[in-house]
Amino acid sequence: MSPTVKRLLLKVNDQSFIFKAGQWVDFYIHDPTVQIVGGYSISSEPFQFLYNRVLELAVKFSKYPPAFWTHTQCQIGNKVSLRVGGTQIIYDPQPSDPHYNVLLIAGGIGINPLLSMIRHANSLKRAQTHWFSPVRFQLLYSASTRKELIFQDDISEIVNNFPSVFQSTLFVTQEDVSSDNKYTQGRIQDSHLASAVQEFGSENLECYICGPPPMIEDMESSLLKLNMKPENVHYEKWW
Repeated sequence: MSPTVKRLLLKVNDQSFIFKAGQWVDFYIHDPTVQIVGGYSISSEPFQFLYNRVLELAVKFSKYPPAFWTHTQCQIGNKVSLRVGGTQIIYDPQPSDPHYNVLLIAGGIGINPLLSMIRHANSLKRAQTHWFSPVRFQLLYSASTRKELIFQDDISEIVNNFPSVFQSTLFVTQEDVSSDNKYTQGRIQDSHLASAVQEFGSENLECYICGPPPMIEDMESSLLKLNMKPENVHYEKWW
């Protein structure tokens, strides 16, 4: 997927296994040399999973044993065990819910659960779900280089199919992209957050953040200064 990220497709045989957009899995490796449990956010979406029973994960390289095993030893046919978790950044709208817009803020590999949400919303839109129609999504997604903006083609396809519903801005922090208008140079700034909050209105907006803890803390602080309610700002810290 990128110089540092490997994509895993897992065929799930357990018919009772289900998940919601935004959740993660505990990742148990059947290898006695790996005693630590991994934790990875799911990038696939619930509707499609019901049809193909295939779960998608994107794992960033590190020396942490589960990630290191995934990048250096994992092969087609290996078996692992999974357990679903996560309650803080779940997107599971219901017909009885009030309508609200969604701001997604991703840093690097933090795109995983937020992409699951976008894909789920895209499925609702494609199914012409009448109660979902007024909802709008905006994604602010930052990575060090263009190649590390994983899933950008998937995101662009969704945005192009439903531009009235989905918007995205891709930020690159450690590579010169000044000549490429597909990207925005630098980090996500307060001005970008202010623009989104002004467009959607803080009273009708839910925000989900996933990325390194310093980024999450900065984004949360900025959003609260823009009169976002604390209960409408959702995140989970991994690192």
